[in-house]
Amino acid sequence: MVPLHSVERAGRGPERECPGGKELPVHHQRADHYNIGGGFPSTAVSHGQCPRTQEWKNFMADEAKEPDTLPASGKKERREFWQNFGVIYLAGVIAATGIGKTTPITVELRADLSLSLSQTGLVASLVTAVAATLGLFVSYLLKPFDPRRTLVAGLVVMGCAGLFCAQAGSFAAMLGGRLVESVGYVIVVIVAPVLVFGLGTGNRLTGALALWGTFMPVGLAFGAFGGGVVSAWLGWRTWLSVAAVITLAVAAAALLRLPPGAARPAEATADRGRPGAPEAWPRRLARPLALGAGFSTISGAIVACVALYPAYLHEEFGVPTAAAGTLTGMVSFVGVASGFLASVLLRRGKKVKHLFLVTLLIPAAAFAAFGGAGDTGLSVSAALVVALANEFVVATVFAAIPLVVRVGSDIGTANGLVAQFGSIGALAGPPLVGLAVTATDWWAVGPSLLGGCGTGLVLLLLAARGARGCVPEAVTVDVALEDPKESA
Repeated sequence: MVPLHSVERAGRGPERECPGGKELPVHHQRADHYNIGGGFPSTAVSHGQCPRTQEWKNFMADEAKEPDTLPASGKKERREFWQNFGVIYLAGVIAATGIGKTTPITVELRADLSLSLSQTGLVASLVTAVAATLGLFVSYLLKPFDPRRTLVAGLVVMGCAGLFCAQAGSFAAMLGGRLVESVGYVIVVIVAPVLVFGLGTGNRLTGALALWGTFMPVGLAFGAFGGGVVSAWLGWRTWLSVAAVITLAVAAAALLRLPPGAARPAEATADRGRPGAPEAWPRRLARPLALGAGFSTISGAIVACVALYPAYLHEEFGVPTAAAGTLTGMVSFVGVASGFLASVLLRRGKKVKHLFLVTLLIPAAAFAAFGGAGDTGLSVSAALVVALANEFVVATVFAAIPLVVRVGSDIGTANGLVAQFGSIGALAGPPLVGLAVTATDWWAVGPSLLGGCGTGLVLLLLAARGARGCVPEAVTVDVALEDPKESA
């Protein structure tokens, strides 16, 4: 037997001792019991009844305790968890800023670089286009590498490319810099969740994953509002330089703060449905594909609403263009709050398949937001519901990734699929909904989103099918099971 205090997760140090200083039963020494969902003992393989099962349930329940009721070691572990998560989350936010930082400077770019409207749009959307085409491919390429170093490398690539773009004097130079920056962005958004998975277990991890799902709107808002303020005072080149320097500073923080050899998903784990060899990859990836495809409809819906809403406010209610854009940005940013709500509900034990049902609020609110009935206040209120429901579902999607992954080595692949499908939806949503509006009128937004989100909800529920509870139990992490005394 191996005492629990000898079990170490890579890069995190020893775990807390078993209650009473007792040893783990032999069948609890298997690595596949250390699963990210925190369902301990694992339900993946039946080992019969263990006399210490209730004791272990009480021990794992410490994860849900408030900080004041935890011992000093528990408080330190909790503090380190959230500090490390904060660095990873900041990396995601600054990566998302790279997408939105060109939005407030498009007029200046067109004037200084003599760009056409289509060229300006290409510069702005290039990051999303690369993610839509290379997400899955990059996830496979990154599998053999250390996630911590890869995250730092991705941020450094983004920062250096951002400095290059700040000095660009032509469309070709700007396009090349944005292309390199796009590669760094894809690396960051794929690797960062893998690092989050390695931080800990249980409801704490589930809440962190839901919070991670808010990085995109926060980054976009920071890029839009921060870029508008800085560029208005100091010019667009200074703004791009400032954003690049911040990116490099976050890279330095990740290098210094995140522990070397941070925990990574186990490379091989028995299929939780059938003991023995893992399933073939097409079957293993069926549920990640369903989750990614469902996510694409949610992503497309919100991007379409945000892209079309300013024009709708201007045409239907006579709202000035600048004011309409500001209102839309505020609505989108306020929607981030529901991502934190999803985190709280998941930590309290709500099932992801139930939270996915909030998807239906997106088209329902879109009918009111774009229906032309009522006044501006009613429309903006309905648009706020769209934003809140969307971010709620997005946060739940990221928290559900461990549920759909059958083996730990597929975590990066699942992240790549979610990133790629989300980007595909963001690219395809606005033009498709725009075509429907052009063919009919603004009321067509609601039915269009109903068809897309209805299909997306079915896919999300299929991805979550078979979940045993609110917290996923499918993903394991690397642990060292060797007794230090024996190794000595």
